Amino acid sequence: MSAPDPSARQHVTAEGGFAYGVVGADLHVYVDGLPSYVLEEWLPPPESDEEWLRELPSRLLSARHEIVPFTGRTDELAELRAWRGAVGRRLAVRWLHGPGGQGKSRLAAAFARDSVAEGWKVVRAVHAPGNVLPGSAGGDLRAVGAAGVLLIVDYADHWPLPHLTWLLSNRLLHHRDLPTRVLLLARSTDQWPAVQAALHDSQAATSVQALEPLPERGGERAEMFEAARDTFAACLGAAPGAPDSTPLRMPPPVPLDGPDFGLTLAVHMAALVAVDAHLHGRRTPTDAVGLVTCSTANRPTGRGSTPRTRAARRPPRGGRTRLRRR
Repeated sequence: MSAPDPSARQHVTAEGGFAYGVVGADLHVYVDGLPSYVLEEWLPPPESDEEWLRELPSRLLSARHEIVPFTGRTDELAELRAWRGAVGRRLAVRWLHGPGGQGKSRLAAAFARDSVAEGWKVVRAVHAPGNVLPGSAGGDLRAVGAAGVLLIVDYADHWPLPHLTWLLSNRLLHHRDLPTRVLLLARSTDQWPAVQAALHDSQAATSVQALEPLPERGGERAEMFEAARDTFAACLGAAPGAPDSTPLRMPPPVPLDGPDFGLTLAVHMAALVAVDAHLHGRRTPTDAVGLVTCSTANRPTGRGSTPRTRAARRPPRGGRTRLRRR
């Protein structure tokens, strides 16, 4: 087989629809022509519109928007760096797992930033069916001059196994003499044995990394709370310098020790509730369950919110809704 012509060009045109094409990778489609997944070069998230965030404060909790600066997880990030830099087999695949809200996506984003800084080509895979496809999908994914290729796959345990095997056979991952790493994010290890077996012929190095709960000691939870609190306060207009604001030095509404706050999401929710209570003159809940009431996390704030409408949105006394971990 002759080498590909470096002067080749690909022209993709869409009229009133969605078109997707890649350079330096394979395109796997269904029989109807729709892609089974799309690839895009990893980029930091765009700056979020603060008015849009204030419409529904729970949007501040989305890991995808990365509203809160990344803190903690230094040991886990160091472990990923060591995995990336390990010599030996060219292709290595790691299954990073932990419960929903544990911080997998934020850790992967921090690792992606670090990898880009080290000269790696970082690509994100999105399972196409049932997802809003990114407008930046596709493009030139060639790794010319890159130190290596890193592919990040979130919700890998939601992918059908055939789609994952197609992805793992993509030519993007099989450049001769170019270090390649695949980081698969999942909530459990149920599908990992089948994925590992599918990699047998590729002679890939495979490994599993569990993302443990945030440590109760050492101050990591407090540091994470303070970073989230200050960020949410700035977004919602309760930070120093905002109109009618006072300096925020409020402690967590409930102690952050214990298993309830082993999740990054739980610590961030505690910070959001604390800021929300400060803004509206409310008493904060006294337990972890009260922190995650849907009315507090999802109530619109800011412009258009009056004492009358805020009172109408308060839950009845004694009524609390649990947040389901997904």
